[in-house]
Amino acid sequence: MFSMYSKNESESRKDEEYCNVWLAVSDDGVHWKDYGIVISAPFRVYAMAIYKAGDVFYLNHGSYSDNGCQNVLRFWKSENLTDWEYLGKEYDLRPDTRYYDENSRLDCMDVLINEEDGKTVYNGYATGPGGWLISSDGINWEGKRPPIIEWGEISPPPIPEEEGIFEIGGCKKIGEKYYLIGGWFNYMGYSGYGVYTLIGDSPDGPFKPDITAYRLNGNSKRWINMWARFCRADNELLISSYLYDGYTYEKGSTYLPPLKKAVADDFGHLRMRYWCGNEAVKGRKLPFDCNNNSIIFNDALLTNLQKRFKIINDKTFELSTCEEIPSYEQGDYVPTAIVQNEFLFDFYKGVILEGKIKITSEAARCVAGSIGFYLAENSESGTYILFDSYGVTRIGQLTVKNNHLNFVAEDETRTGFCAAIAGITPQEYHTFRIFARKNMFETYIDDCYIQTFNTTHFINTIGVTPKKIGFIIQNGIGIFEDICVYEMNIED
Repeated sequence: MFSMYSKNESESRKDEEYCNVWLAVSDDGVHWKDYGIVISAPFRVYAMAIYKAGDVFYLNHGSYSDNGCQNVLRFWKSENLTDWEYLGKEYDLRPDTRYYDENSRLDCMDVLINEEDGKTVYNGYATGPGGWLISSDGINWEGKRPPIIEWGEISPPPIPEEEGIFEIGGCKKIGEKYYLIGGWFNYMGYSGYGVYTLIGDSPDGPFKPDITAYRLNGNSKRWINMWARFCRADNELLISSYLYDGYTYEKGSTYLPPLKKAVADDFGHLRMRYWCGNEAVKGRKLPFDCNNNSIIFNDALLTNLQKRFKIINDKTFELSTCEEIPSYEQGDYVPTAIVQNEFLFDFYKGVILEGKIKITSEAARCVAGSIGFYLAENSESGTYILFDSYGVTRIGQLTVKNNHLNFVAEDETRTGFCAAIAGITPQEYHTFRIFARKNMFETYIDDCYIQTFNTTHFINTIGVTPKKIGFIIQNGIGIFEDICVYEMNIED
């Protein structure tokens, strides 16, 4: 794992301090050890990408020209990934002025290696308008016109002309299709950062937005889960991203969330799935007993006849409000009941929560119910994750005061737009996984990736690390079954 790196810890994040590349190594993609600085350059080093040509590894990264424009790609080579040699200025790439302004952005380049007519062709996809380059040897590159994009019904990202179509995260071939991913801010109805998928039949397009599964990850009101890059482990195609514990990257620290498996489903949509390699993060199994709970019903909405909490065994319980309350009368974000387990978990070290959930109803005509989880930060508030039975997953702040519960939504995933699964199917069991460490967490339903988020609710702050686990329903009968909790076996 390679990263741009500043030797000076600075709130100002001065660009000129980033002249280094840091390396961390791992045997399993879960437990990482710092190796240290492997590149100290006489110029700025921005985000980087690595590929292999023959027996040699090449690293490219964005940098600045003398006039202060981020319009240079610089190249290094290595035979062992630790000792790197700068190829020299003669190999630096700048925007091809036949197609682009000389001062337009040119940043790190993902490389797709193809076999075309019996020859190896290296296709480069760099961030910036000059984002498509071709090489026959992986060393000498020729600029090409931008990949063809047919936006159709989707509006392109609202970005400056010198930035290109968006921040390209890479392009890979899965089956017979080419999947181009890239991200930007303030797009598709959200002010945060999102990554999106376009699909083509050839390396140069035409690429088209995958409308049904357009948002791959990120895209909330906040800059939390950013970028996405393809990478490989053995023969598996994976996706990495990065995560902040604050409201934006200007405030807080950067982390690597669990790696995801990249798959094209039966309909050709690029989606992320749980990567089995992440099982390596599971440490000892922690005690969990359904009898050790406190129950809070929303007294503002319910009578005693509507409240029911039934323990089936020490790992399974049922929580219901019997006579459902139509959400259109009470507002979309009103929980009816929560169960809070009184065991204090060490979220700072890391907790994994797994099991099965189901939302159903006693009514002949099912009122749409919701079921989910609550990461309690203190006695009066925390962060909720709620799976609706009508195609929406919500994340946000939950407050508890005098047995009155209230939601404030901060992120939404909706059916028909996201690659992530939105909501759950009522009256059916679904498996769930929640990875939580410090104030950050990630969720999966039926091993399908949902979202990566944190407990930060206010700008210029770092969210509180949770202390307890809770369970939520909104209308209906919720069943939480075979609940297991594990401690993460990683260290700072």
